[in-house]
Amino acid sequence: MSEPEISVIIPVYNKKKYLDKCLNSVIHQTYSNIEVIVIDDGSTDGSTSICKRYSKEDDRINLIIKENAGVSSARNLGIRLAKGDWLLFLDSDDFLELNALEELLTIAKKTNSDIVYYGCNIYKDEDLIRSRNVKELRVYDELKVFFNNVKIDPASACLNFTKRKIVKDNNLFFNESMKYNEDGLFVYSLYCHIQRITIYNKALYNMVLSTESVSRSPMSIKVLQDNLLFLAELCNYVREFKLKKVYKKKINILLKSFFIKALYFQERHKYIDELQEVYDNLYRSNKDIFYTQFSRLAYINIEIVIGVLRIKHHLTKSKYET
Repeated sequence: MSEPEISVIIPVYNKKKYLDKCLNSVIHQTYSNIEVIVIDDGSTDGSTSICKRYSKEDDRINLIIKENAGVSSARNLGIRLAKGDWLLFLDSDDFLELNALEELLTIAKKTNSDIVYYGCNIYKDEDLIRSRNVKELRVYDELKVFFNNVKIDPASACLNFTKRKIVKDNNLFFNESMKYNEDGLFVYSLYCHIQRITIYNKALYNMVLSTESVSRSPMSIKVLQDNLLFLAELCNYVREFKLKKVYKKKINILLKSFFIKALYFQERHKYIDELQEVYDNLYRSNKDIFYTQFSRLAYINIEIVIGVLRIKHHLTKSKYET
């Protein structure tokens, strides 16, 4: 039997409600030369039984059952086991369009790309609430031009159809110490090593807003801490690969998003001294990258920046209400 061309990696933890739809969307793809690596990360809700049933019915499914260690640990195991030329990450509460793999593989080969970044539909329960997609197909050979023209929202590994050789050759894995923003760190680190990326103007991935999903949890101190850790790790990574000029603008945009998140965290006052200390260390280590007024003001006092953002928010809101 020939090696699979695409490896679909699905971490599973207590997603019994969504698993049938997720797995059916993969095994019934119009493109069949695939392997499906399902990593059951210590589920306790009956998800394991569903995974076992599917693995018995379809020999393309490689089911691994392990002790719970988090989504990054599960994905990393999937990366190590993958044999396909291409990787696609799928969360177990989400599902694919049935032609997704065929279209992604076709466009990746046609454009000779390392990555195909594609759109998604967002569902709440059974209702489609919005789509995130670009208007036209474009191929980018320069990362800086790509960053200047494409808003990566969200920075999800699931929306990057990726050549496995890039991941393997550069020893890329998800940071297992992070509960939040591990996706963003993986994606932006991955981009450091690509020669060509295609933006595909089709929504082939379907995200389901389940309350159990870690990435869709309410704002917390852990979210903010991991956001700063993400920025620190990304700064170190781009400096190591001499891509500071390419990433500088993007990193400052990502830093502003941290301040916006902090604005909406109502309990931040309890942790403000801790956040200030972590931010100050980040800023001192990366003065050559952070250049905005927000970054400099926050070094004096994060609350000043949050206050400015709050005023701008109210002014903008008032403008549209009049």
